[in-house]
Amino acid sequence: MAIILTAACGEPNDDPAIPEHVETIEPSDDEEQESSDEVSLNMDIIIGNHVITAKMEDNAAARDLLSRLPLEITFNDFNNTTEKIFYPKPALTLNGVPRGCAPVPGDITIYAPWGNVAIFCKEWSHSDDLIKIGHIDGDCINHLSVDGDIKVTFKVSEK
Repeated sequence: MAIILTAACGEPNDDPAIPEHVETIEPSDDEEQESSDEVSLNMDIIIGNHVITAKMEDNAAARDLLSRLPLEITFNDFNNTTEKIFYPKPALTLNGVPRGCAPVPGDITIYAPWGNVAIFCKEWSHSDDLIKIGHIDGDCINHLSVDGDIKVTFKVSEK
């Protein structure tokens, strides 16, 4: 089943009460239905009044993170705004998830040895220990490319 989802940078959200909703993706009659419980692979990252939409990968680690939403966390600044990181408790599942990537701005990854989730704000070199679980497109990453720690909320996107 091919599903094309796009990431978008939302305008400031005047209504901070974004509804919590899990979108069911229904296959057409000519597609084989794998599960009626499939959820959206889009995630909203809410920073103040800004809503950033990320497209998550279709892998066990990304689905584990999505299953925990909504989630309020503090991203810690790491390596001079190269990336923003947090440590999910318990660690996300890595079973069967392909390793290795050269992150670009907007990539959402897990650093396997430490178990932290990182959103890259700058390019970085390839690492076999990085696992890509999603991506933020466009200039939306600028909302995270700031000095210091940032409080954010993750929610399943309705987009």
